Parts: sequence; structure tokens; C-alpha cells
Amino acid sequence: MVKKLNITKSNQLYKKALKIIPMGSQTYSKGVKAFSDGVSPKFLKKGKGCEVWDVDGNKFIDYVMANQPLILGYADPDVNNAIKKQLTLGSTFSVSNKLEIDVAELLNKHIPDADGARFGKNGADATSIAVRLSRAITKRQHIAFCGYHGWHDWFISTTNLNSGIPKFNNQLAHSFIYNDISSLERIFSKYKKKIACIIMEPITVNGPKSKPSGSTKWKDYNEKNNFLTDVKNLCRKNGALLIFDEVITGFRYDIGGAQKMFNVIPDLSCWAKAMSNGVPISAITGNWKYIKYLEKTFFSFTYGGDCIGLAAAKATINKIEKKNVIDHLYSVGKLLKDNMNELSKIYGLEELIGCSGYPCRTVMSIRKVKKYNKPLITKTLIQQELMSRGVLWSQYQSISFAQKKEHIYKYFKAFEDAFKVLSKIIKSGKKIENSLIGKPCLPFFTRVADFNAAALNAKD
Repeated sequence: MVKKLNITKSNQLYKKALKIIPMGSQTYSKGVKAFSDGVSPKFLKKGKGCEVWDVDGNKFIDYVMANQPLILGYADPDVNNAIKKQLTLGSTFSVSNKLEIDVAELLNKHIPDADGARFGKNGADATSIAVRLSRAITKRQHIAFCGYHGWHDWFISTTNLNSGIPKFNNQLAHSFIYNDISSLERIFSKYKKKIACIIMEPITVNGPKSKPSGSTKWKDYNEKNNFLTDVKNLCRKNGALLIFDEVITGFRYDIGGAQKMFNVIPDLSCWAKAMSNGVPISAITGNWKYIKYLEKTFFSFTYGGDCIGLAAAKATINKIEKKNVIDHLYSVGKLLKDNMNELSKIYGLEELIGCSGYPCRTVMSIRKVKKYNKPLITKTLIQQELMSRGVLWSQYQSISFAQKKEHIYKYFKAFEDAFKVLSKIIKSGKKIENSLIGKPCLPFFTRVADFNAAALNAKD
């Protein structure tokens, strides 16, 4: 039986939080649904590099990294120093600050579509204004989307958490399937001259289908005639704008995002997360002829241009460039991915578990196999084994500059132990859930409307 962590203080704080904070957490993916209740810490106290400590004093190597923004690691000294310096000067001012220009110029330098930029505080700010801007420019209302794009009405209307959202939002938003251009063609066919924009994550787990280049280096992922090219061509043909949601891909997969990797330049793009190593800031960039419409499309708020976020972004982007951070992510991430898949084979789990995605951000795919058809149960078992061995994990594996080879090897050892336990259970024919010492992980929400292939392929 796995040793259960002492999380007494976490549980006490959680009981207190439930009385004053809905769900006891500010973010779905940081709440109890994402982690095994009764096994995992609910409150962290501090972080340094790629390690965190919870309120009970337990120490973990973190492979969640605050849901991916911590590209440099916790409490990065260069980012911290930039923040401290700016704090002595002020954060929010009565008029604009030069930092707004500095960061906009950095974005223009590295991002292919960037002729100009405006700043928000989180990714949903950027995706929301990008859609609003496209509607203003095209004078159309319908949109097509692929991926996750934040909490705003038009996206969440397509999930089971759509209470409080007017129904018309769902009628104007249409999902298509990544790497299936026919699913997008059907939307354009059904809503002729009504689609204002395509907004999509340019990379989901895997990238766009394309003619292989034969290279495995991240700098060479620029094949022509890929799925993204097909999407852009459809936009041009139908008078719609193309928006890349680079909140996850930006500054992680390439300093210039997926658009630079694949040489497909959108009309607008959205940025956050790794842009500032975890400090709240986001950006919308794009062709100047579209960005300038923000002069008459409202996007304004008190904390726009907050200098703490801008200072963090400037320090982060400069360090990514100067320290070859992305090369490190791919190098260390490849080591992790290759060894995880090898471990899966060694313990006879390759049919059930596999590590996929680009090395800088991989996901542990847990598949339905025979009677083990409950991926969340399998995830919970792996998670509880890793937690007891000092690894904080929640399926997506975010690599940072702080993760070195020695951390990866510790990760392997913890995963090997977890795979041994899982393999033994499977060979015995027992149910995985009988080995859980906490509650199973749960889904955050369910996507409904036309978010699946069956609905998209249905005849009118």
C-alpha cells in the first residue's frame, strides 16, 4: 500500500475555503477535481525552480508548473529582479508607461504577424477581443473554433457549464475538428458569408498534418502544405479572419509561436502564459490594418498596461532568447518523452498509456482498454503513486528551464514505481479503483453543442 501523505493543514484550509470561496479554488484545473481528494495537497506555500512545498511541508518536483506559464520556473531571479525594480517605480499610472512600447516592440520583433499589440491580463481577455475585433471588421456574427479559448460566453456556451449565458451565443459558435479540413468546410458551406473568423489553437497535443520534412528538430517544424495552411486558404476564400490562440504555444513551442514554426501567418493572434513566467499579462497582436480597429472597438480597463506584468514579460522574453530556453525545453522534454514511452513498454502498458505531443509540452495519454475503460481512474492511481514519491503531476507535463536532467531522472524513478504498481494490478485482474486511497479525479466540464465529430458530420 502506498504511503499516504500528511495533508492535514491542506484539508483544514480547504474546509475553511469552501465556506467563503466557491469550489474552494479560483481555477477549475487547480481545484480538487484535477487531483485526487484525500491524497494530493490542496494548498501550496512556495516554489523555487521546478520544486514546490505545500502548507504541510511536503516537497514535490512540479510537472504542472501552474498550468504551463512557468517556462523559466518558480521565482526566477531575473524576472523577480525586474519586478522588484518596477515595484520601486510604481505599477499602475495615470497615463501610459514606456514599458508598453518596450514589450510591444519585443512582440513585433519575434512574432511574425505582429505589427502592433494591445495588452490584457489573461488569455481570455485576448481571445475575447480577437473575436470581437473580427466581428467588427467583417460585419459578421458567426465564428468557427477549435480548442479551448477561455471562460467567455461564446466558448462556454458550448459546454455543460453554460448557465447564465444567452442561448444565441451557442447558435453563433461552431466547432470543427483539428486536422480534419472537411469539418471546417462544412461550416463554411452551411453558413455562407456569415463566418467572421476562425479561432483555433494551432497545435493541440500533436501538430498539423503535413508533408514530413524528415527533421525532428523544433526549428525545422516549418513544413509547407500543412493543415494550418489549408485553414488559412479557406479563410481567404470565404472572407473570414484567421486567429491563432497562442496562449499555450506562444514562447514555449517557439519564441514566435506555432505560426513561426509552421510558417503560417494569421491575421490576429493571442498570447499569455509563458509570455511573463506566470505574472498576469496577455496580448493580442496582428496585422496593423486589423489591430488599428482597436481604436474604435472597445478594449479598455484600469489595469491595462500594468507595469508589473510588462516588466515580467520583458525580462522573460529577453531570457528566453538569450539563454536558448526553448532548445532546453525540447532537449529535456525529448528525454522525458522517450523514456516514458520506453517504461510503458517495459511494464506492458503501451496499449493503455503513452506519452505524446511536442517535447516542450507532452501529455500522458491514458486510453480505454478492455475492462480498464475508465481513464480518470487510471490517472488517479498514477497520481497517488507519484504524489507519495514527491512528484506533482496532472497528465500534462510542462517542462521549464528549471527542470534539469537530474529532475527528469527522479521523475523516471517515480513513474517506474507507479507503472510497477499499475502493471501488477492489471496482471492480477483486479479493479484499479480498489487500489485508490483517495477520491478519483473528475472532469472539469463536458463540451456539448456541435463540439464532436458525430454532430459535425450529421446531415441537416
